[in-house]
Order: sequence, then C-alpha cells, then structure tokens
Amino acid sequence: MLVTRPQEQAAPFAAALAEAGASPIVYPTIALAPPPSWQPLDDALARLADYGWVIFTSPSAASFTLDRADARGLGVAAFAGVRVAAVGDQTARALRARGLTVDLVPAADQQRQEGLLDGMLAALRAPAPATPGQQARPRSPILFPQALGGRELLREQLAAAGHAVQVVPVSQTLARDLRDAPPPFDVATFASPSALRAFVEGLGARALVAALVAVIGPTTAAEASALGVRVDAMPATPSVAALVQALVDLRQRAR
Repeated sequence: MLVTRPQEQAAPFAAALAEAGASPIVYPTIALAPPPSWQPLDDALARLADYGWVIFTSPSAASFTLDRADARGLGVAAFAGVRVAAVGDQTARALRARGLTVDLVPAADQQRQEGLLDGMLAALRAPAPATPGQQARPRSPILFPQALGGRELLREQLAAAGHAVQVVPVSQTLARDLRDAPPPFDVATFASPSALRAFVEGLGARALVAALVAVIGPTTAAEASALGVRVDAMPATPSVAALVQALVDLRQRAR
C-alpha cells in the first residue's frame, strides 16, 4: 500500500496502516520546504495583537508558523489575544500540542475549507469577545498562514463577506524527483492534491491503472478527476483515521 505523504508526515499514517494489517510502502511524492521568504510571516508575527483571528488549514502550516514564532523569540503567549481556528481535528491537535487554545474546529463531517468557512462566517457575525482592557473588534483582520499556492476559497469568500484576510506563506510544496519508481503496490493513497499531481506528473496516470486509489477528501478527489484518475475510496471525514478505515472497508469489498 503506497503512502505518498511527505517524509515527515508519513510515519504515523504508515504505522496506522500497519496496525490495520496493511503493508505500507513509504514513497513521498512531495516535500515540504520553508517559503521563499520569511519576511511576510515575520511582519505578521510582530503585530499579532492587530488580528482578531488566525486560521490554520493543515498541521504543517501550524508547525511552520509556530516554529518560526519560536525562532523569533515569541512564545505561545504572543497568540493569547488572538482567536484560533483549525480546519480539522488533526490540525487542532497539532496546535494544542504546542500550547495554543483552539476556538473553532468544524464538525467531523465538515473538516475542509468549506466547513471552516461556514464556521468562521458564523463566528464573525457575532462580536468577538474583548480581552481585558480592550473593546471587542469584530472587523479585526484575519491572519491566514498557508502553503504557497494553497486554495483561495477561504480568503476569497471571507473577503467577499467584508473581512480583511492576510495570507502569508509559511511553506512551499515541492514535487520530488520520481525517476526511481516505487516497488509494486496494489493500493495508492493520496492525502493532498499536490501529492497526487506530483505522482501523475512524475510517473503518469497509467501507473495507477492496475491499483486501487484512495484519497483523503473531496479536494483531492477533484484533482484526481481533473487528472483522469479513478478514485476507489474516500472517507466521509478527511482524516488519517477515517482514511485508514476507508481502506479497510475497501479491502473487504475487494475480497
């Protein structure tokens, strides 16, 4: 079973697959790297108190942001006056593990940008709670640390609703050199559109014809459709645990 996540994210997924009885093959198709410049994030971190919310749409965005904050000498206390939103449970766990309080996580079946957008719009319709000595600022700008070239849905829709959103790059996704083909596999898993796109660009869609293909959620499924790749399994909730269960179910159906 092929695991195409970045190297630093592959181990927990591979371990979960092994526990479920699969034989994972770690074959990263993408790598996560720092952004071309840290300056936009540094500038935003220097004035965190100006923001009403900071939103995170992946554990890696959380990690890159908080690692950079630590490198700049800022602790968790710098985020104390800012409300924090996470796209899903995995991102929320990554933030809480670093000591942040997470104020908004969409329901389990809505954990993608669309669900986070609905939650943010609902939260922003109510005045934000004031910190001691300050008045509530419902129209404070929103900070959105994101991978370079990430989805524009949140920024566009929040801006259309009248909210100022500052997107700052905190990482970039690079396609790996796939000149060395993976060992034989019967199932390929993809946890992001970029991982699937890198696989197809490097090896061609035909490399997936004989395998079952599982994707983590609708965004990756849409990329598969655009690339002409058949999707055999997709969990209702875009999480590693749900993807593992979807793969277990897929195996049972294929017997």
